[in-house]
Amino acid sequence: MAEKHIAIRTCIATGEKHPKSEMIRLVKEDDGSVAIDLKGKLKGRGANLSMDIAAFELAIKKKAINRALKLEKALTEEQINKLREEFLKAIEHKKFRKGNKPVTIEISKEEFEKIAG
Repeated sequence: MAEKHIAIRTCIATGEKHPKSEMIRLVKEDDGSVAIDLKGKLKGRGANLSMDIAAFELAIKKKAINRALKLEKALTEEQINKLREEFLKAIEHKKFRKGNKPVTIEISKEEFEKIAG
């Protein structure tokens, strides 16, 4: 059986190459705003970042997001802060549900009884 092709993407900040599933995609939307695209399906110009807040900070410092998405105006401090929060949530989401595998949560019997009432 042939191996399934794995799409490789390059981080705009670090230049590291990772599978598409291990990257977070930023998208320039029609109105010129920047959004996080967790599913990789949003329409618009996209750029990929490694799942690391240091990569995000480096991209801001190097103005890599502005360049990769061909933004007409640089991101404001407010937009950067909002994007940083969304990026951190995206990292948590992707690490929690890696590869859409079923999630198993382990809790103690005492915690379960407290929740169940």
